[in-house]
Amino acid sequence: MRGMQMEAAGFLALGVLVGLLGALLGIGGGMVIVPLLVFVWHYEPQLAIGTSVLVVLMNAVSGTWGYIRQKKVCVDAALKFAVATVPGAFLGSYAAEYLQGRLFYLVFGAFFVLAAINMYRKANKEKMSKTAGEVPEVYNWKLGVLCSVGVGFLASILGIGGGIVHVPFMVYVLNFPVHVAIATSTCILAVSSLAGLVSHAMLGHIVWISGLAIGAGAFVGAQGGVALAQRLQSGILMKLASVLVLITGIKFLLNAL
Repeated sequence: MRGMQMEAAGFLALGVLVGLLGALLGIGGGMVIVPLLVFVWHYEPQLAIGTSVLVVLMNAVSGTWGYIRQKKVCVDAALKFAVATVPGAFLGSYAAEYLQGRLFYLVFGAFFVLAAINMYRKANKEKMSKTAGEVPEVYNWKLGVLCSVGVGFLASILGIGGGIVHVPFMVYVLNFPVHVAIATSTCILAVSSLAGLVSHAMLGHIVWISGLAIGAGAFVGAQGGVALAQRLQSGILMKLASVLVLITGIKFLLNAL
């Protein structure tokens, strides 16, 4: 019984950290959850991915609520891009069935290394930008929709959330202010992860007890991330996070050898 209580406390603490970083940086939190579930708790890849999607959903819902209250979400972009993620999310959950053995570690490792590079670039962009700004009156929403289909697929097949792609895309390509991109990405993530959750649940990929425990912590932690986002530029944190993601990616690649 004591062991179960300790494990539950560990899951809750992990969730708080994931929620805090996920909402602050707009990355969902799955990039922390999946490696820990695989390497520390020894989950099978599909179970780690599906359980992560549940946590990402709870994190994103909490973060969205906070950012909407701050009026930082670009509603027009959020609606268009969120709808576009749904078909990709369904396809990604079924494609996750084929991520087995070395292929799983290879795909994750390569994606994490690329994501770390993007996160570092985004950190430099944040350093040069203001903490607030206006969304461009005209932006290429069609290109954003196309990108969102791919984001939904990646978010579901890897269980990591799509913010790691969406945020840099909205900042670099669509010229959104960084804080608006983070808030809007969090809102989009709530929709795409819900679609992924439904299909992962149908496939039996979710460990509900641990997922809900981590998710409860993430729901609380996300509110802290939203509050900190008002006061901090996340450039330094993003650089530190990119180092951790890079180390994790290398670990995955080494496991694929």
